[in-house]
Amino acid sequence: MKLLNNIYKSEKNIYIILFLIALVVAFSSSYNPFNFRIMYVDSSVYITFAQGIIRGQLPYLDLVDNKGPLLYLLSVPGLFLAGFTGIWITEILLLFVSVFFAYKTALLFGNRFHALMGTIFSFTALLAFFLVNAGTEEYSLPFLIISLYIFSKYYFSDNKNIKFIELIILGACFSCAIMIRLNMFPLWVGFCIVIFIESIFKKQFFILLKYISGFLIGILLILIPLFLYLKLNGIFEAFTEQVIFAGANRGFGGSSLKLLEKNFWLVLNRNHCYIPLLFGIFSLILKYKKNEFFFYLGYTISYFLMVLFLAFSSGGVHYNLVLIPFFIPVLTYLIRIIHNIFIKENIKYPVFLIIFFFCCMFAEGIVRYTYYITNKIYDNSKYNLFNAGKLIDNNTKPGDKIISLGINGYIYPFTQREIASKYFYQGSGINHIQGSKEEFISDILTTKPSIIVTVTMDNRNEILYDWHSPIMELIYNEYQLLSAQYGFLIYIRESLN
Repeated sequence: MKLLNNIYKSEKNIYIILFLIALVVAFSSSYNPFNFRIMYVDSSVYITFAQGIIRGQLPYLDLVDNKGPLLYLLSVPGLFLAGFTGIWITEILLLFVSVFFAYKTALLFGNRFHALMGTIFSFTALLAFFLVNAGTEEYSLPFLIISLYIFSKYYFSDNKNIKFIELIILGACFSCAIMIRLNMFPLWVGFCIVIFIESIFKKQFFILLKYISGFLIGILLILIPLFLYLKLNGIFEAFTEQVIFAGANRGFGGSSLKLLEKNFWLVLNRNHCYIPLLFGIFSLILKYKKNEFFFYLGYTISYFLMVLFLAFSSGGVHYNLVLIPFFIPVLTYLIRIIHNIFIKENIKYPVFLIIFFFCCMFAEGIVRYTYYITNKIYDNSKYNLFNAGKLIDNNTKPGDKIISLGINGYIYPFTQREIASKYFYQGSGINHIQGSKEEFISDILTTKPSIIVTVTMDNRNEILYDWHSPIMELIYNEYQLLSAQYGFLIYIRESLN
């Protein structure tokens, strides 16, 4: 116990622990050079975009996807300087910023020990979502957690005020988040509505004007450069079609009230995501007519809206990762209450009991993490991916084109060959872009790429018959199987062999 006290009472030790939290989480990343394995489907799409940008291609024009441009641009420096390792280092830095501000937020709800434990177990909860399907949702975490910290600091500091620079940071974080994925906005909406109403009620019109102007300046600091990038490259209209209209159509097009209700409870039941909502509701009841009431009102509204908008697109468990910032206050608060009770009752080893309890609560994340770290022992995906890419390059020449059939972009980062269609992956949201299927089929039947690839690793079958039937017929008539190794079926055009 004395050793633990000495550890968290030292500021230097705290920072070391915070960095280790980020490093431990990032160690499970598929970009980790010490544990490299096949990346997640969405990650393969994002890295293909970043690779295309490095090669001089334009997002939304030469490659199609429905996420915001900042997601791809964040990966470009790391990929350009150090390949996959560079992206991994980028992940570590982003996670460290997230962990650091998570701890600063947690300090508003408990002492150093409570804050450190709250931070550790918030990121333990994160592992259940970080290790499912996507693998790149963490890019939005710094912007969400920094904003939550500023909102929390506003309500819990002695001098209830938001500095002008903090307002600018809030606006910039908001822009960054929605330029990664549009449905990130609820965190800001709940708190901003409450602050707006509270300022009107108190007739603090000048302060409200300061809040609005600072927030807008922050928004414009990010949106103007991105707008210029899109406009000057002639891709603003394509961005609007793919990200705004197709993204909205994907989120809302197939929803009904019954399905929305089902998905809402599905989101809440994933890895105890109901806890922040219950915490917010009970806090509103307990803190009624107290100074903290407005914080919990903003917190509860923001969390409810975040869950609601996730329910429109709840097919991916990884989406819940953006709920993690809301775990920070509630876990710190619970740890503080439990720890104080243990101390009061003179219970032995209170720290170890707390660690054991929350490890059991978030065992799903710990189990997933252990699996992915130890999976390296028998995972040959690194070997397969590099060798599949090498095989394609050795049997083609510069300028030849390839295409992968399915919802992934696994093969593209491992080959030097060009992509035969801007629809480098098919279905999975792309089908919400008008005319995309017809254009993709026309591209492939006209171009007749040198190589056509389908993925088979882990018994995958991503053939979409409405998209791929004409392509499969083309393969049957004009291609032959080059290789069934390395987790891919690799077909080569007969005239090249």
